[in-house]
Amino acid sequence: MFDRSEVAAKIRKVLIEALSLNLTEEELRNRDRVDDLFGIDSMTMLEFVTALEKEFGITIDPDHLNFDTLTDLARLADYITSTQAAEGSAGPDAASAPS
Repeated sequence: MFDRSEVAAKIRKVLIEALSLNLTEEELRNRDRVDDLFGIDSMTMLEFVTALEKEFGITIDPDHLNFDTLTDLARLADYITSTQAAEGSAGPDAASAPS
């Protein structure tokens, strides 16, 4: 399981990679929201959610698939951290990690 700062760093990485943004993680480090950086539409959000689920080994509850949660990095990091704790997930490699 990751702590909130590790989750936030991974979210930034996923955002950049999944959406093929021409930005660095450093450029996103001090941003709370990402909706003002680029145009986000429903297809972009779906790609981002799918990449997050894969990266963190979680399923994002459809009730939390809203624009405010997905574009607010702190809120999203809190959601993923609590979801990992609830699901007992440490990420996609957790199942293959030695006990």
